Amino acid sequence: MNVCDEIRRAHKGRTRCEIVDRCMSVVEAAKLIGLAEDASIYRVIEKKEADEIATYILHVSLAYGVEIMSRSSAADLWQQFLALFQGQDVTFATNVGLPHNSWNPATDATFDMGVLVLGATRVGCLWVEDED
Repeated sequence: MNVCDEIRRAHKGRTRCEIVDRCMSVVEAAKLIGLAEDASIYRVIEKKEADEIATYILHVSLAYGVEIMSRSSAADLWQQFLALFQGQDVTFATNVGLPHNSWNPATDATFDMGVLVLGATRVGCLWVEDED
């Protein structure tokens, strides 16, 4: 089983987890994965913030804050996902604003948050959608 299958199985909600072997921009990656193509939705972030966001969206439901998995399990799955980019310089982008309780919707869901990982030879997406 690959890490995206593990993430989808563990999270159980509407979870987009994709890896594409190709270098592309944030908007190109968003379009390919089925997210909104508006560049103003996304902002570039540092790895530490990407780690926080990805762990959070795997750890609890966006609508009600109910624990889905332990924080350590969520962090471990995220690190397994990032391992697919080992040796590459990567850029991270998200739709989550500052403070982290605000976001720019990238889907039609009531709530959605995620992280795009843009590497030299591949892109990845970890995105969660939720309804209230």
